[in-house]
Amino acid sequence: MAELHVNTQSAQSGAGPEEEGGARQVSEYCKDQLTRGREELSVEELRAERYFLLRQRSVEERLKSLTEMKQQLSHELQEKRKLLLLRESQQQVLHAAASPPSAVSSVLIYDESTAARPAGNSELLDEFFLQPDDTGLSLKIRVPRPDFPGGTTGDLPILVDPHHSSVPQEPGSYTTNKLSPIQETSVGAVAWSLLEDQRQDKNQNQDQNQDQNQEEVEPDHAMRGGAVDACDPEARQQLLDICDVTSSPGFHCESRPLPPVNSCLQLGGDLYHIYCRVVDEEMFSIYNGATNDDNVLVKVGRCRVPWDFHQFRRLKENSSVDSLPQISCFLFLDGCITVYTCPPDHMFTELTECEDSVVCKSLLLLQLVSELHSRHLLHAALRPSILVASYRGLNLERVFPVDWSSSVDLDMQQDVTSVQQLSSAHSYIRVGLLEPTAPPQLVDLLGVAETVHLLLTSSRMVLVKDDDGWTAERFSQDESCDMCPGTWTTWSRFFRSLLNASGRCSMSVLSDVTEQLSLLLK
Repeated sequence: MAELHVNTQSAQSGAGPEEEGGARQVSEYCKDQLTRGREELSVEELRAERYFLLRQRSVEERLKSLTEMKQQLSHELQEKRKLLLLRESQQQVLHAAASPPSAVSSVLIYDESTAARPAGNSELLDEFFLQPDDTGLSLKIRVPRPDFPGGTTGDLPILVDPHHSSVPQEPGSYTTNKLSPIQETSVGAVAWSLLEDQRQDKNQNQDQNQDQNQEEVEPDHAMRGGAVDACDPEARQQLLDICDVTSSPGFHCESRPLPPVNSCLQLGGDLYHIYCRVVDEEMFSIYNGATNDDNVLVKVGRCRVPWDFHQFRRLKENSSVDSLPQISCFLFLDGCITVYTCPPDHMFTELTECEDSVVCKSLLLLQLVSELHSRHLLHAALRPSILVASYRGLNLERVFPVDWSSSVDLDMQQDVTSVQQLSSAHSYIRVGLLEPTAPPQLVDLLGVAETVHLLLTSSRMVLVKDDDGWTAERFSQDESCDMCPGTWTTWSRFFRSLLNASGRCSMSVLSDVTEQLSLLLK
């Protein structure tokens, strides 16, 4: 009976007895669970299959959680920006009413997310932040305190910045306080009152104030000298009509509005699986996805001008390198979708997520900018969030941008001859880092510096100026050399070369810094 019981169970499990030499053998495992068609897997292979399935589920859950967190942070950031815009006019007046040049000990440019302090006699100085615009660069002004020799009450206006509220709590206290929106508004009202009294006591010229205010109300127009905006959609569309971009391979027209982006997206007969949103800005969003065979990046733009498609095709012109992705464009009634498809045997990843050395990533970024400038192209808004790395196996081969909203084609836009015609350069002009008449290519060099600084230090770049010119604060003479042992001097020269490139050809600067970094690989 026991043998009959075993045979019955074996039959149910698909593992029947076998006869060899007249002996009856019973399989001790279920063959149907190990069989894939005509192929039988081992127990180890089955375990590996289950492990990778569970691992994939875990990664997907974590990716979903991070996506939700990113969306929440993006929403909170938008709310903060709205609050800052309500006080924009007040900040402009505060900026115009800053202390006289004679009272300023030093001027530093600070990023909005940085609270680091420079070395020096901070006990004799109070520090106040000014916000020139909404691009992230801030001016930090240190002025003599009135209770120390050489300081007067007239030297000490109270200034409130949207991102930094620096209010001394008591003598000897110089902590930078993060205030709530209500507290910031209250402090701002007090600052406004004190500045009004100060202007009355000094009997400032009212006509001069009005001229200054008028200049700040229309800074972009003044900087461009009345020229047409290089990023104007109508002007771009006229240029694309001339070169007939719609007849290019990979371009498709759709007579419908932009489709909603869900887990699946149907474009031109192809089905794209959408995993997550990696960039979310006012005029466009970028998604990570895949087809049945390839990894893709999908940019959904709210503008009907296929400028990204044109610029990326210009980058690929006469290129013998096959590591750049294929590009497709789908033009809709209210926008366009640009799809970047991985070359065979390649995969995409965000530049900030790459595990390769910063030197390798920096050299590929320099290669990208050199190729752009050699083709008379400007990106004009390089930043880590829109830069993607392309891998072939374990080898990092390329870095390329997936957003070209601020870019310029100098062959087609020959009227763009200086940085003052680029809106992305205005913050640099205001702080004195760029002259208004400087060549437009210098904006890309500054974009390289900011991107590499973030990759190297995991922090935004803070600009300082010393006797040798502009540099990054983390690599200035006042900072310790312990941060990058053995390479600090090279990185210091790297940032100084990029930030003080006025009067030099951009290709020459790129060649020099590439040679400097290449020495670190030997």
